[in-house]
Amino acid sequence: MKKIFLLSIVFVCFAIDVLSQTTGLVVNEDNQPLETVNVLLADENILLTTDQNGEFQFKSNLTNNVYITFHKQGFASKVIEYQKNQELKIVLKKLHVTLDEVGVVESYSDLGNSKLVSIDKKSLEDNFLNANSMAENITQINGVDMISSGLGIQKIVVRGLSGLRVVTYLNGMKIENQQWANDHGIGFSDLGLQEVELIKGASALKYGGEAVGGLLYFKDSPFLSNKKISGYLATKFDNSNYHTNNQFGLKWNRKNFYFNIYAQYAVASDYRLPSGKYLKNSRFEQNAIKFSLAHKFNRLQNIFRYQLHNETVGIPAHLHTNDPYSADINSSSITTEELDFSEAYNVLRPNQFVKNQLFTYKTNYFINNLKFSLHAGHFINNLEEWEKTFFPAFDLTITHTQISPNLRYRHNDLTVTVGSQISDFENKNNYSERLVPDATSVNIAAFSLVDYEMENVGYNLGIRYDYKNIKSNDNLLETNYYNEFSYSSYSAGLYYNYNDNVFRFTYSGAFRSPHFSELFSDGVHHGTNRYEIGNTNLDIEYSDQFDFKYQWSNQHFGLVVNPFIQYINDFITIEPNNYDISGYQVYNYKQYDKVELKGVEMNLHYHPHSLHNLHLEQSYSFLQTENKDDENGLALTPANSIRTKALLNLDDYNKYLDYFLFHHLYKFKQDSHALYEYPTDSYNVFNLRLGVKLNNKLKGTFAVMNLLNKEYSPHTSRVRNVAGGIPNPGRTFNISLKYDF
Repeated sequence: MKKIFLLSIVFVCFAIDVLSQTTGLVVNEDNQPLETVNVLLADENILLTTDQNGEFQFKSNLTNNVYITFHKQGFASKVIEYQKNQELKIVLKKLHVTLDEVGVVESYSDLGNSKLVSIDKKSLEDNFLNANSMAENITQINGVDMISSGLGIQKIVVRGLSGLRVVTYLNGMKIENQQWANDHGIGFSDLGLQEVELIKGASALKYGGEAVGGLLYFKDSPFLSNKKISGYLATKFDNSNYHTNNQFGLKWNRKNFYFNIYAQYAVASDYRLPSGKYLKNSRFEQNAIKFSLAHKFNRLQNIFRYQLHNETVGIPAHLHTNDPYSADINSSSITTEELDFSEAYNVLRPNQFVKNQLFTYKTNYFINNLKFSLHAGHFINNLEEWEKTFFPAFDLTITHTQISPNLRYRHNDLTVTVGSQISDFENKNNYSERLVPDATSVNIAAFSLVDYEMENVGYNLGIRYDYKNIKSNDNLLETNYYNEFSYSSYSAGLYYNYNDNVFRFTYSGAFRSPHFSELFSDGVHHGTNRYEIGNTNLDIEYSDQFDFKYQWSNQHFGLVVNPFIQYINDFITIEPNNYDISGYQVYNYKQYDKVELKGVEMNLHYHPHSLHNLHLEQSYSFLQTENKDDENGLALTPANSIRTKALLNLDDYNKYLDYFLFHHLYKFKQDSHALYEYPTDSYNVFNLRLGVKLNNKLKGTFAVMNLLNKEYSPHTSRVRNVAGGIPNPGRTFNISLKYDF
């Protein structure tokens, strides 16, 4: 009797486990099963793949209206909203033309409904193999450039706007890493990242009303539902600056527990110019570790993440002069004839020591048509900038705490999202020398979004209210300031699909309060070779943007046309004055009454019928900025560009070859510039990349960047205004290898 009782318990437990599982099938248009399809529970960030029979199985019961995405290379991705008792048989259509980076309709996005809001995406999954850096990869998106001085310092420019106007989020947490300065990079690398989403302009009301220029949302690689431990080892080498980069990642799943861990170490010396000389102190070193832990129990999921990122970055082209443009590039303070490898990786002055720590916690609770999520995060940034030997020029610590509750309700074709953000910010000086004062800020926001979507038409409306106070009481800089700012941001979008012709119109109205660096700066900023003085009379910026996107594609041709116009009133900027302090020219913060940014972005993708493996892409980015106050343009406005790519898939020709990529970038001459800038000439850059597959687990790439060793200095280069314009790196060879297990 006892044995029968025990067997009954085992049988009941087994039956409950089986019944709680959700299974499905993925096939092609000929009803043939598709294996290795990525099946992602988007709301829970859990990934699994189909087996050789095209089948997949979730371990636990799913609730209604959770989003599931299906993706396989060469097929049109698909997003469904799961309903109980629904047959999960998914049909994926063969796809020849992909427009993933210019707005896929069938795609889940954390920033909003990708049909109703113009959202660009860029996969970062193979960034380590296919790009020199994460920032360079993101600039493949039309309308995106970067401010840089080699690989060490890089940050994103969106339609001519950067810094405080382009907000960065990582796994739901706003990154506050002194982004007000062009010599302060993005603050993390591609380690463990899956993709980045981008909204150009201020339509991302869920995450920030101050994103006047745009919002970048980086997402970690999903958790893996698999009985086996999986991971990777990767390494790369670049001969321009003798850059080595090593990473590893590991994913583990046991029942309802999920665990990811990653680590990285990278180091580089000074980069080589086309002339063969080296840009002194363009060296850097990075190390990072991150892990994520998730647990799912019935309708509840908890996710905890931690990330530590350290970097030591040299500040090249640092001169003690009020006219750095007239300096001699052959000067020993700017370039060197050769590298001494016994000292090539040593720290030189001036430099930065950066330490970033990020803690995040997120809980999700699902009840049929409702999803409740709570995100809490804490970010610590420490920045030391050294110009002298024994003490720093400044030593700053930012602590930023953020809490974001969010509720999403779905009923038929209507989705309503409401939420809020509460953040506490503190900037603290750790040494008497300082550029900006001690300051604190509290921000409280509430938002509401409404999406209505039928099969071929939809609209969305959004409103966000922000309250922010800024306080500074610093005796050393003699600041005694308190002010409150409040403002509302709006967005609206229309979507219509007619016979594969997709029309999307978006309006966004946004506001940005002045940053403490713009209000209170008073000192030498060695990273920019200038003495900066803030302005406590600065007020809120007001922005209105209109964005229209047309998209069409068939089996062999794809087209995207995206005109836009943006007006910003009370535009905060910085301009030189007519006097010096300590040998540096003085720059003062001020506001322009009104600026206008307008342009058009286009993408063409052609897939010849006779050459099935060949893909031709061309993108056009044209931007015009106008300052209504005077005849000068805006600082760091990227030059217009045409980008061409030819990709040949080599799988059918040789089992060891993956692809061959030809890339050409043409930048037009830039005559529109700020008062303290200089025009830049047009230039062409050619790059080649070959992908190889040594076996099913080991992949690699060989690349030649700047094939013709062209000497050029982009208009957005950090060192363009030094020595007549210091060039970007010359011809570069690099190799990357990645082993998956």
